[in-house]
Amino acid sequence: MTTVIILILLLIAWDFAWYLAGVKPLFPWQLKKLLRGRGNQVNLIDVRTPLEYNWFHINGAVNTPQLLLDINAQPATKKENPLIVICMTGHRSPLVAYRLKKRGFKKVYNLTWGMLGWKLFGMKNVE
Repeated sequence: MTTVIILILLLIAWDFAWYLAGVKPLFPWQLKKLLRGRGNQVNLIDVRTPLEYNWFHINGAVNTPQLLLDINAQPATKKENPLIVICMTGHRSPLVAYRLKKRGFKKVYNLTWGMLGWKLFGMKNVE
């Protein structure tokens, strides 16, 4: 039981540390609402491996795993458009979101808890 509590506290601390660093969290239910309202204006960047992406992904997400390793890579989008960075658990994507924010992207968000959180909360537009 103590181990579970420690793991939960570490996960909360991880997300909070990135928040303090300037990476805005976006919870799965918030993304769902955003996609309903402005789906065509939102850029979904999925930084998981192609294998993970093929398991399941959000409709319209662009698989760009190179953003994790290539610090000079940038998504092909305007810097003013909302940009949501996605990974499997929400632990790789904050690194990319932080880098993109430093490169001048204005509205960069991290999908909190990643695709597992998306599935956990029963979001339907997953392939």
